[in-house]
Amino acid sequence: MRGTGAGALLALALALAAVAPARAADPAPAALEASDVHVSSAALGPASPQARAELRAAAADLADQGRPVKLAIVAGPAGAPSMRVYARRLADALGGGATLVVTAPGRPVIAVGPVAPADITRRLREERVGAIANPVDRVVRAAQLAAPPAPEDEGSGSREALILLGLAALGGAWAVAWGARREARRQRDRVFEARAAATVRLDAAGARAAALDDRPGLTPAARAELARAVASHAQAATALREARSIGDVARADGVVSEALGALARAGDAIGADQPAGDAFAGLCGADPAHGPATATAEIDAGGDPVAVCDACHEEAEAGRPPRRRLVPIGGRPAPFTEIGGDGSEPA
Repeated sequence: MRGTGAGALLALALALAAVAPARAADPAPAALEASDVHVSSAALGPASPQARAELRAAAADLADQGRPVKLAIVAGPAGAPSMRVYARRLADALGGGATLVVTAPGRPVIAVGPVAPADITRRLREERVGAIANPVDRVVRAAQLAAPPAPEDEGSGSREALILLGLAALGGAWAVAWGARREARRQRDRVFEARAAATVRLDAAGARAAALDDRPGLTPAARAELARAVASHAQAATALREARSIGDVARADGVVSEALGALARAGDAIGADQPAGDAFAGLCGADPAHGPATATAEIDAGGDPVAVCDACHEEAEAGRPPRRRLVPIGGRPAPFTEIGGDGSEPA
């Protein structure tokens, strides 16, 4: 027994020794002490500078609203068994009243702050934040939902009205500056919404390409068009990740349309319908990224039956009806179907 106890202590000591260097090597705590943003180059590679710029803008916007945040994209939960444990440890190390939001590629987004954890989890689940593919967008949207409103903002818009009156008293230049900042915030929101809409169409194109690639008997002409579609998909994904303006998003969405057009031509070459005009036609009604619809099921807990993929049908049959993918439209979460599979503006 005594030997067993010694062996257990030795194992524990070795485990702690392995964890300590991992924590010490994690650059996130020091980076977030000095700044409101950290993006690991190991996580995003060449896209890291762009991601930092976008997160800084989002953090500054929330700070202007009296909602301080710390935003991070890391390579993984360094020294922790999960992202949730890692985020809590990081928040404890940082202290302060800011809401910490952290994610990693292929990992969930975790927010820790003054709002109760159960409320944060509910908000993120209701808007399907975890389904947002772009880690930058995932962190920004989670921060917008998890950071509590400034005390002065709760219940009315009186604080903003008083600020505007005060600025008017100080002079027109200050009022113009305040209005410009509000307009910049609106522009960032428009870019965020447009990029989310284009990303759904991009995911639909990816699902179509994967399904077509799995079909037997593709002709050389179909293969060539499929290759063009895959190349356009990759180009659009990079462009959307780096988009900073509505024009950038529109150009990226145009490349998504090129991918859909190539897929339509590939389908024509083998007699398979691949509509270019509606990215969502024939795909899962819960989320087009799931792939072709093969059955019908109720979604959104009691909604009308819609065409869905095999996985969503199985979930519904098991008593877990899937929820439709949501996108931000006009500052509210809305079903992805409202954006239009042809890339048209939401109704």
